Amino acid sequence: MCGIAGILSSPPASLHAIEAMTRVQAHRGPDGEGFAFVAADGALELSSGINGLTESRLALGHRRLAILDTSEAGLQPMASADGRYNICYNGEVYNYLELRKELEAAGHSFHTGTDTEVVLAAYRAWGTACFSRFNGMWAIAIWDGVQNTLVLSRDRFGVKPLHFAHHGGALYFSSEIKGLLASGVFPRKLNRARAADFLRWGTVNHTGETLFQGINVFPPGHFAVIDMENPAALSPQPYWQPPATERLGARTLDLADAEREFREIFDSAVSLRLRSDVPVGACLSGGLDSSAIVCTVADGLPPGHRLATFTSASPNPAFDERRWSDLVVRQCGTETHTVFPSAEGFKADLDAFLHTQEEPVPLASVYAQYLLMKAAREAFIPVLLDGQGADEALCGYRKYVVYSLLEAAQTGRWLDLLSGLGWWAAQGDKGLLKLSEGVRYLPGFLRRGAADPVSDIVLPSFAAEWAASQPGSGLKSYRSSERQLDDLLRFSVPPLLRYEDRNSMAWSIESRVPFLDYRLVEFMLELPTSLKVSRSRTKALMRSALRGRVPDAILDRRDKMGFVTPQHLWMKGPLKQYFAETLAAPDFPLGDLVDGKRAAQLLDAEGYWQGASLNAAFRIFMLARWAQLYEVTI
Repeated sequence: MCGIAGILSSPPASLHAIEAMTRVQAHRGPDGEGFAFVAADGALELSSGINGLTESRLALGHRRLAILDTSEAGLQPMASADGRYNICYNGEVYNYLELRKELEAAGHSFHTGTDTEVVLAAYRAWGTACFSRFNGMWAIAIWDGVQNTLVLSRDRFGVKPLHFAHHGGALYFSSEIKGLLASGVFPRKLNRARAADFLRWGTVNHTGETLFQGINVFPPGHFAVIDMENPAALSPQPYWQPPATERLGARTLDLADAEREFREIFDSAVSLRLRSDVPVGACLSGGLDSSAIVCTVADGLPPGHRLATFTSASPNPAFDERRWSDLVVRQCGTETHTVFPSAEGFKADLDAFLHTQEEPVPLASVYAQYLLMKAAREAFIPVLLDGQGADEALCGYRKYVVYSLLEAAQTGRWLDLLSGLGWWAAQGDKGLLKLSEGVRYLPGFLRRGAADPVSDIVLPSFAAEWAASQPGSGLKSYRSSERQLDDLLRFSVPPLLRYEDRNSMAWSIESRVPFLDYRLVEFMLELPTSLKVSRSRTKALMRSALRGRVPDAILDRRDKMGFVTPQHLWMKGPLKQYFAETLAAPDFPLGDLVDGKRAAQLLDAEGYWQGASLNAAFRIFMLARWAQLYEVTI
């Protein structure tokens, strides 16, 4: 896991900005720094700094977090054995040992124990076809000194970030937005359309744009070959696509076979992500996803080894999951570490947290994850396994119960509909009735009045962007696989992975997400809804497949929490004055978008839709503080 940066310019130019772009990402890689430059005559130079740098056409910068082969042999940028290629790489390709064996059989030799050297050899052997062979997470830049082309690639779901922008005909790219801003050539201007999406619906990272106008996201599952003579011509091409429409939900398997195949793929996904030359731990919320990972890892540990787990807790029982996580701790004998997010801590850490995230977040629960990653660094555990992607890959959100019922109605399966309603009424998760927590999923006639508290305080200068903002999916089908794809590729996984990456890398932690192993995702997408949501139970297949491995009490849970915080209690209590003063301040930074004084009044909301008002106030507050911190022009 690392941080990368680069500048590609057709005419030779001073590319000194690469130093600032790289070093502002030092938290992503505290274990080493390197640069590569391509001079006007095409000569490549690897360097530890920019002293004596003349005009160049390409500059690459790298910060290293050493996970595999921690010796200096793994420093980047790294050149291929024949000198033709040079790589600048962030991530891990977990199946590198299998690929290395295949490449050795084809005549390639290796001199390090890194996956970087394997990735570079794979590109030499197979070109851009290599990316579809990788199982992992990555953002890669590869320079071809013969073709004079730069290749960019990103993993299938975007676990690792890659941002880009153009200026003066040159291409700039970086792991984090901070890298691009550090170049000094990009204005910090608000993307008002994306701001409307965030303020109205809480959606973020759902397009190829960011909240910084002109700074974009390289698409997951794609690569691009960029000619040195035309850096502005960046045209990403897909190397991976989800199963074709006719395969979605179409696979026929009985339950026993589906359980067996799920276990095989899941166990392999976890096992691959344990490959490391440094200690590995896991997040543990007490929910099904993290519990499944911890129990699977613990089953394979040699005698005498203890897995370190990291849990977020609260003195308020309504927000505390230790009742559940302790079941796993006792069964697996883990070494547990616990953090306690507080209102005071949130206020004290707010600016550092927002600077880490680079864009605002819609919920305070992301802060709990920030503290978990900090605890892992303090415990000297540089790699953590986490459960992100499970809700999307396995139909874990409450809404999938509704989708399954609507799918039954849409396809005329009336007995399935009645049966599902009966099971939900008898023992389903009644959190579905909390409509104020899912306003953007409601039909239009319900998204008004108290359910849409910000529309009344939007100013005329922001009205056009507000009206153009839509709540989400345009899908007409309620088939689970299509809804999963919406979550995996647009509305849910992209922001979750941004939170995960920035929180972990702020503390130089490599976070790995087994549930986003592409084999598991493809397998689940091809299964019918009946195997994923059964008797109004979400994640039905995993619950039955892991019976006997995960404690029954966790498998049978009907509620859902995760790493939550008492956000609404904070906003009505110890943080209310702080929020109100910020929103009503004379220098309120969003004064061209919404009425700050009326936004402050949202904190006084009561009744059924109180949650919608408080969530809206939180989003306005976070966007305002972010704009101040990053000095964004509105």
